[in-house]
Amino acid sequence: MISTLLALLPLAQSGDLALPTETYVLDNGMQVTLHVDHSLPKVVINTWYAVGSKDETHGRTGFAHLFEHLMFMGTGRVPGSDFDVIMESGGGFNNATTSQDRTNYYSQGPSSLLPTLLWLDADRFEALDDFMTQEKLDAQRAIVRNERRQSGENVPYGRAYLLMPGLLYPEGHPYRHPVIGSHEDLEAASVEDVVEFFRTYYVPANASLVVAGDFDPAVVKPLIERTLGSVPPQPVPARKSAKPAVLSGEIRAVTYDDVELAKLMLTWPSPAFMTDGDAALDMLAAVLAGGPATRLERRLVIETGMAQEVEAYQSSGELGSEFTIEVLAKPGTDLETIRREVLDVVAGIRGAPGTANGAVRETELARVKVQFERDFLQRNESLLSRADAINRYLHYWGVADGFQRDLDRYAALTPGDLSRWAGRVLGAGLVDLRVLPAEGRETGTIAAKSGAAAALWRPGGSLDNRPNDLARQTFVPPTPSVHKLSNGIPVYVVTRPGTKLFAGELLVRGGESVLPSSRAGLASLTARMLNQGAAGKDTVTWAEEVESLGASIRASSERENLSVGVSGLTSRMSETLDRFAQTVFEPNLTATDFERERGLVLGDIQTRGDNPRAVAGLVVRALAFGADAYRGRPVEGHTETVQSFGLDDVVGAYGILLPESDARFVFVGDFDEAQLLSELEARFRDFQPKVAARAGRSAAFELVRAQSPILETPLAGSIVLVDRPGAPQTVISILRPLALPTDDERALRTALDVALGGSFTSRLNMNLRERNGYSYGAGSRITREGEQVTLAASSAVFTDKTGVALAEFRKEFAGISSGNVSAEELAKALESSRTDTLEGFSTTRSIARSIAALVTNGRRLDAPARDLKRLDGVRLAAANELAGSGLYDWSQLLVVLVGDAEQILPQLEEAGFDTPLRADPEGRILE
Repeated sequence: MISTLLALLPLAQSGDLALPTETYVLDNGMQVTLHVDHSLPKVVINTWYAVGSKDETHGRTGFAHLFEHLMFMGTGRVPGSDFDVIMESGGGFNNATTSQDRTNYYSQGPSSLLPTLLWLDADRFEALDDFMTQEKLDAQRAIVRNERRQSGENVPYGRAYLLMPGLLYPEGHPYRHPVIGSHEDLEAASVEDVVEFFRTYYVPANASLVVAGDFDPAVVKPLIERTLGSVPPQPVPARKSAKPAVLSGEIRAVTYDDVELAKLMLTWPSPAFMTDGDAALDMLAAVLAGGPATRLERRLVIETGMAQEVEAYQSSGELGSEFTIEVLAKPGTDLETIRREVLDVVAGIRGAPGTANGAVRETELARVKVQFERDFLQRNESLLSRADAINRYLHYWGVADGFQRDLDRYAALTPGDLSRWAGRVLGAGLVDLRVLPAEGRETGTIAAKSGAAAALWRPGGSLDNRPNDLARQTFVPPTPSVHKLSNGIPVYVVTRPGTKLFAGELLVRGGESVLPSSRAGLASLTARMLNQGAAGKDTVTWAEEVESLGASIRASSERENLSVGVSGLTSRMSETLDRFAQTVFEPNLTATDFERERGLVLGDIQTRGDNPRAVAGLVVRALAFGADAYRGRPVEGHTETVQSFGLDDVVGAYGILLPESDARFVFVGDFDEAQLLSELEARFRDFQPKVAARAGRSAAFELVRAQSPILETPLAGSIVLVDRPGAPQTVISILRPLALPTDDERALRTALDVALGGSFTSRLNMNLRERNGYSYGAGSRITREGEQVTLAASSAVFTDKTGVALAEFRKEFAGISSGNVSAEELAKALESSRTDTLEGFSTTRSIARSIAALVTNGRRLDAPARDLKRLDGVRLAAANELAGSGLYDWSQLLVVLVGDAEQILPQLEEAGFDTPLRADPEGRILE
């Protein structure tokens, strides 16, 4: 049960955490673990295969990840894309991940679907190799190569991560290449290679299955035996081993990327996952970076202003790990100077005399530990996360219930442990990789370097027929209770006993929407300032206090709301709510904090052009809604507006963006409802932001009136191109505004939305990814923001396929507009929609987000339950009638392309599109 898992004492104390599990081994050698949790009518199956990129041979890098994709390509019983179609038709969904050490496949859905989930996994496990073809290999190879472009080559600094393994690990080490592999090796893969790989590593004794959720073991065990137990046994493959990577000295390298700011990456070889030192370095990373109270962020961002952002992390692996510090430099800051500051802070933790800060303090470690406790609780509310953790513990420790042992790794640490491991690991043997703005140079290569360095399918067997589903369990989303404080502010509450967690939010109508365009970004900057300390305590001290409670308090501003969120441990809720109220009513708003935060915002604005997806999103909204309108301009503002702001502007905005009349609270968690209301009443009955003393300094400006929803864009039917010379992909972003739906239309729109682009087997993804291999993924979504509804679709495609890919988008929009949705397609979309609703109520934070969305959009509090009932009433004729009513009319869509104009323009002409308009990365149409 989740309540069993989460009933633990703080990390500083000793606990006895036991999760109910049962582990056994099938006759064919496959390991099975069952974990029962009846809290929601859902199930998860999670399978680990002990094979990753480390098991690949020379010249076949990327093979483990490529095979992850091939596992979904169909068999004789479940041909083509039927694996996903069958699963989504029952309300399920799936995915997979590949690391250096393992490949993980997971599926989840309604508990009634569990027999089908087991059958689908068993079928491909037994028979995939017999149905592998060149066509399937070619299709998935194209998708993986596009994934490499999308995740590594066409994102800021992504190429550096592809280069790092070759710098850090010696020749012949299994970790020397990136998990996704190289284009050359992917192209060289043959069908014979694929079959051999499957028959070697995808064998029962190399697999571990976890079944978790709402089921009866007495019913499920025979199902597992008839499905996965029927796969014949095979020899267990040998596991790769290697000595830990050791660098005798420093390796320096420089690479160039299409970015505005330089980045420094320092990486040291470190202890393997789950071995001595691994947990200490996890904790050390949290001491160094992750918030204002951490050492590197305090030194580089707050005190010296050298850095835009700082990260530190321990990336753990079975054969060794990597400890990395990344610093994104502010403009004009020398990377060598930043390096000296970083190493000075590190030396201080190691205990070197004359260096910054010194060894880790007890209070510092206690703060990090309680943050880990909170994160542990929040992570393991998720059934999928728990199932994956069970497999991880089995892989590394040979036990399913390793939760207490895992916690103990961190609870037992002392400041001396962190200093000792810093001394052992963070020495002279490291990789110093620097990413510099290309400015016309070749990108993605090392520009300078120095330093040392058998057929199993059996027709007629027990898998030939899909098993019957189990009885469907009813799910009714919780409806919050509604209360009011004495000042009239409403409070929406859902209790969730046994989680030991709570999450809440103050929601205030307004945000960017009430400010004129000359103040674009002021609401967002004001919200940032609320996070910089309160009640006279500076940014660092404030962060230390909040984090020491295991809490998170964060203000943010969106287009139509300013919000202050809070979450943490119920055992410390009262103290956390004290800080929550101080954040709202007593922010410091100092000149020093203002100058720093404004500078960081300006840095973010300067670098947003590095990311083509961000550019596409900015341009399409600017053109659809108007660059000066709050719906069309970026929430963080523009360089010229943010540069014009002074502290007085923020003080003035603070005084007007938090009116009592527009305030609402949402709280979800493990608390007594009456106690929560009492706590809120004591702190918020006098809802008065304390700015009276600064009234004379507050900048005066008028608020704007609320704008009506936009129903059409003046550029409907146009294609707009933003040039990005040399880009390996073209980002396609499509948008049109819509009117609010009626209640009956909402259910129809939801189903059509899923059918067109809202799931893996939707029309757009199956076309652009699965059939044609133009993209790593494509989709669409109808969303609501206040009174504004928007239909959006997007993808990132091979540059040389831009024209044909856009033609396929047009074809799919035309197809659904013709009213050709089938009964099977509609049924699948409806089941997926039901599952999406359930997922929105699966954890404390997801419930809080779902309720907050209802409140901010002005919907009924029982709307999720009513929506589920309306889905039951959706009829095919009505769905096709709505689809044909102009909802997906291509002539009403605005299309934005971000990519290499020289290559794109002739393709558009050949595909029959009009010559596109041209725009700059800020959305201004060029003559």
